[in-house]
Amino acid sequence: MSQKKLSPSDASTAPRTEMFAGHINFMADYFWWRMDALLEVADVSIPEIAKLDSLDESSSTFRKMMSSLSDGSIEKVANAFEKYESILKKGSEKSDDDPHIMEVIWGEVKSETWGPAFMMHLHESMQRPPRLPIFLQSTTVSAVSNFEVLFSGLVGAYYSMTPQALEAVSREKEKEFSLRELKEMDSLTDAIDIAIRRRVDELMFGSFSEWRKFFSEKMNLKFEDYAIDWEFLQEVFQRRHVIVHNGGMASGRYLRNVAPKYSAEVEEGDLLPVDHDYVVQAANELLTFGFLLATAMGAKLAKKEIKYFNSTLHKFIYRNLVRNRYRIVEKCATFGENFAQDMDDELTCRVNKWIARQRMGDESVRAEVENWDVMALSARYKLARHCLLGEEQPAMSLLESLHSAGELGFEDIIEWPLLQPLRGTDAYVALTRRMEVPEGWHLSDVILYENPKSGTLHLQKCQLVRSDFRRKTVDQIDPESAALCKRCKPELAC
Repeated sequence: MSQKKLSPSDASTAPRTEMFAGHINFMADYFWWRMDALLEVADVSIPEIAKLDSLDESSSTFRKMMSSLSDGSIEKVANAFEKYESILKKGSEKSDDDPHIMEVIWGEVKSETWGPAFMMHLHESMQRPPRLPIFLQSTTVSAVSNFEVLFSGLVGAYYSMTPQALEAVSREKEKEFSLRELKEMDSLTDAIDIAIRRRVDELMFGSFSEWRKFFSEKMNLKFEDYAIDWEFLQEVFQRRHVIVHNGGMASGRYLRNVAPKYSAEVEEGDLLPVDHDYVVQAANELLTFGFLLATAMGAKLAKKEIKYFNSTLHKFIYRNLVRNRYRIVEKCATFGENFAQDMDDELTCRVNKWIARQRMGDESVRAEVENWDVMALSARYKLARHCLLGEEQPAMSLLESLHSAGELGFEDIIEWPLLQPLRGTDAYVALTRRMEVPEGWHLSDVILYENPKSGTLHLQKCQLVRSDFRRKTVDQIDPESAALCKRCKPELAC
């Protein structure tokens, strides 16, 4: 089933399970984009935040302090830092008798009119807590919050799909609405919507173990099945709690609820460090867990749409394979092999899992691929076997054939991670330089336009570009022989 958007006019006539499947996929996709954006922000921000924390010349804080000083004053401050460095170098180890950096700098600038103000700003900068740990803690909390948004949506979708579950309440809650609330409602639909929101809120205020119990009892879905590392996933939720409620310091609750490998050598009150690697691992763990949980729940409650969920799973695996998130790919592809509806689904997942394992250094993949019989399979799988075994010549021969037959397009050849062993070879480069970039390609910002007569390359905005110009990516162009337009001045270095 291909994904389609429902307009208000046809939403009421669409099959209920189809609408449910589309809603689940929308939530899962939205979750993916938010987590992906969070990881991108972290990658870009961390180097800049690190500059704020440093006091060397690359520090943005230091540059700001120096911006109002004259060249002579800047030289005086620089000399003070050099003097401090030379003092430290005289001794093999730093001792308590060594002067503090503030003393050394004050001795150099105290006679200047700007000296006291400069020292005040310097003191403030040195007293402030490091920014990077704060950012990384906040990013961890944001990652968990993104999952919580998805989770609450899944619970709401469960009750919408199975409204009879709303009737399963304890005796204490049999009185669902007061007379006043009933008077304010326009229809039974309003009452159901309010009841669903209340059930969702009640569950969201519960613990992670209560969430786990809910999915196990209501849908027979076990959280452990959708985690890359179940113990680490539980630790992430406990870590989020201590960051928000205990300043990032280990609490008794944390020590009781995490696996021994995380509580060993940690005492109550110890600061739990969060570094970039932790944030990335936590985000990847949550992303995998959330997407697989949504997929499993969707397939469970809308069995007729299982092919649709299978398709979205393949798309998710490929997205992460392109981004080199191999632990996500390995877990999701393993799940996909069991979730597969036909042989092609299963083999696609298996090949993607092999790629991920191979990129993570698993040498046992080669033996498995060598034992893979592809004689009766399509050319795509034969190409996959050659690439996984590093057999360049037969792989390129098959790749050329598949491209000529129209079975592999431009994007497949340019982006498909499977073809990584071929990239850079003369035959691969020659093939890609013969191809034209399709119109509307998603990486259009790296496209140049080639004059078919002169071979001159232009940017899209260039006034000389005509409709018959061929589209080329920067990677398709030989920088040594390329003729570049002198008017728009395209660059080949990317």
